[in-house]
Amino acid sequence: MIDLKQDAIEMYRKHNKYMVDADIEQLGSLLDDDFHLVHMTGMVQSKQKWLSEIQSGQMHYYSSTEEHVTITELTANQAILVGQSQVDASIHGSRNTWPLQLILHLSMIDGHWMIMHIDASMY
Repeated sequence: MIDLKQDAIEMYRKHNKYMVDADIEQLGSLLDDDFHLVHMTGMVQSKQKWLSEIQSGQMHYYSSTEEHVTITELTANQAILVGQSQVDASIHGSRNTWPLQLILHLSMIDGHWMIMHIDASMY
């Protein structure tokens, strides 16, 4: 279980890195095809929509500084990770640094964690 936990934490860190790098190919590879993101506003975005907004610059992430990460549930097939980071971003033209909490719902698929969906909020 130690490797599963560390792999899940590494998934969160890769997610943040690729988000800041606007590397939509690598970011997309972490996300299930049916992935959805629930933003802190309640807006729900599909994988394709979120990645297209990152690519177009409508959502631009300048930095993400990790403050705390924990696994709240872990089995061989499922994990829930709660990550808290200070995220400097411009979202549809409004730039701010948000204390962003992401709850990643992960599933083990073909021996690798995949992000099924993310719930975002402030902490």
